[in-house]
Amino acid sequence: MRRTGIALAMLLLAVVDGRPEGRSDHRTIERHYTPADRAAARYQYVPFDVPAGTGSLRIAYSYDGADGNNVIDLGLFEPGSLELGTRAFRGYSGGSKSEVVISAAGTTPGYRAGALPAGTWHVMLGLYKVTDTGVDVTLTVETAPGPPPPAPAASTSPRGIPGTPPLRSGQAGPQWYKGALHTHTLHSDGAATPGDLVRRVRDAGFDFVFITDHNNTTHRAELQAQLPAADHPLWLVGEEVTTPGGHASVWGLDPGEWVDFRVRPEDRRMRELIDAAHRQGALFSINHPVSDCAGCSWEHDVDGIDAIEIWNGSHTSPESGSLLWDRLLTAGTRVTGVGASDWHRDPSRIDVANVRVYAPSLAPGAILDAIKAGRVIVARDGAVHTPDVVVRSGSQSARIGDTLAVSGPVRIELTATDLAGGEAVVISRGERAGHTRIGADGRAAIEGQFAGYVRVELFDADGAVAAATNPVFLSQR
Repeated sequence: MRRTGIALAMLLLAVVDGRPEGRSDHRTIERHYTPADRAAARYQYVPFDVPAGTGSLRIAYSYDGADGNNVIDLGLFEPGSLELGTRAFRGYSGGSKSEVVISAAGTTPGYRAGALPAGTWHVMLGLYKVTDTGVDVTLTVETAPGPPPPAPAASTSPRGIPGTPPLRSGQAGPQWYKGALHTHTLHSDGAATPGDLVRRVRDAGFDFVFITDHNNTTHRAELQAQLPAADHPLWLVGEEVTTPGGHASVWGLDPGEWVDFRVRPEDRRMRELIDAAHRQGALFSINHPVSDCAGCSWEHDVDGIDAIEIWNGSHTSPESGSLLWDRLLTAGTRVTGVGASDWHRDPSRIDVANVRVYAPSLAPGAILDAIKAGRVIVARDGAVHTPDVVVRSGSQSARIGDTLAVSGPVRIELTATDLAGGEAVVISRGERAGHTRIGADGRAAIEGQFAGYVRVELFDADGAVAAATNPVFLSQR
């Protein structure tokens, strides 16, 4: 992520009877970091004190970017532990904002609003890039007194699950649902508000969307307050866990929760982050495992992951994204392959790529369970029709995500009405194991001896990949 260099306007300080209460305390802190500092500790913590009765806190920082060779990320912790998974985390903006303001009444996107407890706070500086000569960072800290925060309002949600709209008419039953799994808003380095993002997803014909801002989930409070209970896609809380050794999406986090990101590949604690997600019933998916973005390719262990992006509209081609996936599948690890646009702003398309998920209903638990079970097809864009695939052996049949007991040859039958004249390719154990042309009626069949699993990649008449299914797993009878 890159700093924009554009400072946000400072929020109004807390007032009493229309006049500022007291005077702001203003402090400037200077720090110098070298490549050796970055190697020793990727995240540096700068302490400062917040007095009792503080109503507003403003943090600003600046440094010489050296033509992109210095990149310093920003985060904030209130008094408390700095250990992994701490409850003291107040937010993160990476390099997207040079100024942050927090109060009980409101906050800069990416940070939690609320009371400002007295004590020692810490600015977190993530040393993403540091030149050989080092970098000087200037921090400005301003505090101002104010009234105590109002009591939290009682929940008025009639739906039981915050952020979950009612099911749309005609979409309550089992079917393929179109979803966006990886999107960004102004709460990290995106360009849209959460409400604007959901409207864009609706206009693109999606049934559900996960908002996955970098290292925070603060979009939820804004979206819940702004989004009317109307005909709009199901939206669910996610997070892009942005570590120094790769990024991952977490889908289905509880309200107010987050998953830590401060783990380097050599730290060997990635499983702790995955377990933290699983304790909330959330799924953990590797993003763009192969990328030319610094720090974006996956360098951690893969033990415990639920899914992997095989197609990312911003980073990963279907070919490179499938290599790690097929290695895991061949080794017997059942991991769901997914695709996403990783949308941040125009002119990027929000539907390239996307998923089709076969679920019993358009509800959070149903969607998450279906993704975990591998009932997923990755589609190039929103215009691609969801193909139908059945795998047969003898009198037995199975669909995507199922296990098929095999006796003799395996026959794969598919229908892809918009891909007539294209090609269907069977992948088994990471190898191209069969292929055929898709007929003028959009139908095709491939028969052969396969083992382990079969999945299908579909190409249009011009030879461009259009869709990729998850496997049907094969067991010998």
